Amino acid sequence: MDRKKTRKLIFCALMIALVFVSTRSIQIPIPFTQGYIHAGDSMIFVAAILLGWEYGAVAGGVGSALADLVSYPHWALPTLIIKTFMGALVGWIAKDSREKGSKTASIITSIGMASVWFGFMYLLRYKLSTMITPKSTDLLGEIDGAETINQLLLLSQKVQSQLLWAAILIPLVILVLAFFLHKVDKELFAVNQLLGMMVAGLWMVLGYYVAAGIMYGTFIVPIFSIPWNIVQFVMGAVIGYLIILALKKTPIMTYID
Repeated sequence: MDRKKTRKLIFCALMIALVFVSTRSIQIPIPFTQGYIHAGDSMIFVAAILLGWEYGAVAGGVGSALADLVSYPHWALPTLIIKTFMGALVGWIAKDSREKGSKTASIITSIGMASVWFGFMYLLRYKLSTMITPKSTDLLGEIDGAETINQLLLLSQKVQSQLLWAAILIPLVILVLAFFLHKVDKELFAVNQLLGMMVAGLWMVLGYYVAAGIMYGTFIVPIFSIPWNIVQFVMGAVIGYLIILALKKTPIMTYID
């Protein structure tokens, strides 16, 4: 085994530990699905962008699944699948744009994912508006903060608005920000890295929605947790990108490249 690969394996093991610690150290409970907001996504982004998609997949999947095994063991398997693909996606899209065809492929992937995201958010918004009615008393025991039908309807309208804004603003803001920062400094601000974080974050939101729907037997209640999951991946992208920018100015990059 060559020295470069050995170093990457060591860094991968370190990132697994950092994903685990950052996931476990700060936990804000999310209503409706018994999940929580955490900073683990930031370490997944760092691992995948600095080490590559293979190591990002391992660090994201294993580190996150181990964290869930401690407190939420029933989520460990879905988390392993979702976070493995999350790390792989951000690492693959964020890879060096000088590689032949990688820039075009990642842009196409990002546009496709943004389109899927918009359609999915709009569909969920429509589903909420048609499925939750004054007769939806069966949902009152499933949704925190909704003890009456009126409260449920008000919460539903609020989430519908949040989904609409998320569908439009999240892809737009990240794309505009990516291209703007790239023009400011092409060495520090890589468009592919921000696009990779966006696509991986959107995948995470969609993945946990489907997993929660299957686990709890309803695809209505998990919709209410989507805005919280969006907050998590946006927060993770901001923290992760700041860490990456800082690391690029240190000698550690000579050991990774």
